[in-house]
Amino acid sequence: MQPLIAIVEDDRRVRTATASLLRAAGHASEGFASAEDFLADDPGRFACVISDVQMPGRSGLELLGLLAARGGPPVILMTAFPDPRLERQARAGGALDVLEKPCDPERMLASLQRALG
Repeated sequence: MQPLIAIVEDDRRVRTATASLLRAAGHASEGFASAEDFLADDPGRFACVISDVQMPGRSGLELLGLLAARGGPPVILMTAFPDPRLERQARAGGALDVLEKPCDPERMLASLQRALG
């Protein structure tokens, strides 16, 4: 069975564009409008999570912390507001990568390949 990628992003356009990129690269994905929606599902069925950092409700960093504490799937974060402190915090929390929006498709797919390793 093909690994399933979760896209956790409150902006529907970004969620749809990310899903289209993944589909074009041969990956299956499922989108969620919030960390809460994702957590209400079964996070264990996903091979990787691609999440926005800034969202209403729980942030991507909070989601990263929860998943890391549960031994969850690898997490790639996206942000429209890159900041070295944020990147250090994300990497210290276990993020596989921190991508700047708009995300470079090749970098996102390379990070995803590392996550699926």
